[in-house]
Amino acid sequence: MKGKVLILLIILIGGYLYVGGYIKIPDNLGPDNSPYPPDGGSNSGGFSTGEVAQGLRGAMIDMGASDAYVSLSGERTLVQFEAPAVDEALMGMAYEVAKKAYETNPAKEVRVEAYYLGEPVLGLTVSNGDFDNPEFEDIRRPRFRVESDLGIFDVLVHNVAITNETASVTLEYLADEEGFWKDYFAMAFLILEDAPWVKEVSITYLADNGSLTVSTSSDDLLKLHSGEITAEELPSIVHVSVGNTGEGSGSKCASNKEDAYKLFVQAYNNVTSLQSSGASDEEIQKAYAKYQEAKACYESFLTTTTSATSGVEMGEIKIVTLDTEGAAGVKFSTGEMKGFDEIQSDTWEKVDLLVEPWCVDYPALLGHWIDLGEGSLDSLDPSAVPTSGYPVDEVSGEIRAGHVYVNLNSDGTLTAFELVSHEKTGDCSHRITIRYANLGGG
Repeated sequence: MKGKVLILLIILIGGYLYVGGYIKIPDNLGPDNSPYPPDGGSNSGGFSTGEVAQGLRGAMIDMGASDAYVSLSGERTLVQFEAPAVDEALMGMAYEVAKKAYETNPAKEVRVEAYYLGEPVLGLTVSNGDFDNPEFEDIRRPRFRVESDLGIFDVLVHNVAITNETASVTLEYLADEEGFWKDYFAMAFLILEDAPWVKEVSITYLADNGSLTVSTSSDDLLKLHSGEITAEELPSIVHVSVGNTGEGSGSKCASNKEDAYKLFVQAYNNVTSLQSSGASDEEIQKAYAKYQEAKACYESFLTTTTSATSGVEMGEIKIVTLDTEGAAGVKFSTGEMKGFDEIQSDTWEKVDLLVEPWCVDYPALLGHWIDLGEGSLDSLDPSAVPTSGYPVDEVSGEIRAGHVYVNLNSDGTLTAFELVSHEKTGDCSHRITIRYANLGGG
């Protein structure tokens, strides 16, 4: 699901495994080549046609993969699977997948690649059945690796562009000014490590009244890292240019919906990261303001529809509990409940509202809903419920007690609902009870 905190989780596993020396980065990575198929691997939808391959694919899904691609030969077994999460358990899961693959087809080489939300994350190679010496690899795409690795800094990444010559990053810097230059060089080194073939690293910092671009050649960064350049010589290796967008221009919205959504998720992740790390209230409030701006920007791209049913009859008020560990979604027209494993495809044909597995303290629901503000289902006038203005794209956010929400269902009908209770059952697990009534009866 889009709401999952992908960037934060990638940082946790990627940073930990790299620093710990458990994984390596393939030598052949570059802007135009990678160690995985260009069609996205697990998204290709195909697998070997033999019964053995199909059985192995089924075993991968039974082990927790939401999808899997399997290719078998006498020399090599390839398994690419969509992981349910990116956390400390992923290495163990990849290892168990490799063992199962070897048991099924004892080839000279077993190659396992884990994907998450369509992005390659972790690779594992086992040669000649030697499971005592598995080779783990970080197989994130270079652009995505840079974007996710920069998440350890207090920044919002807007764009990453990598060519044969230059690695350019555009971001907002949220930390204190006193740490600016230290963070700049740390980020530049990290970018160069992720894209070691480039000749220059460039970071553009966005502000309300303009932008600042700082660039350094790769050679100078390497010399600085090795101690060949002293602190007194630093100004000579840094090139700065200023871009002015005009006074009072205010915060900038992304130019397209894809970038706006990315910034919205990054801003949200930044808030939750600061909350979990014990940051000061001032830092959290500043990040939350950025989140509100990013949210408003993204929502400005969501087109609306007038296809909602206009019936004013209000159906029976019912109660349902959504649980990230069980029945996570509900189909309002039938009351049918489904778990995440049942809605991997055609989600909104199968459910109308879904609990979010976000690592936050408050309840969040995913659907196509709007907030009517303070009120109650018991006093709701169905004739006053709007029949337009509902998002076509899925939206997610906090659900507050004492507010009434209305969801546009996949069949074009409307359902009003309100929060009854919320229980956080794990770091990213929630149990949310709501009351709801279908508008138009039922």
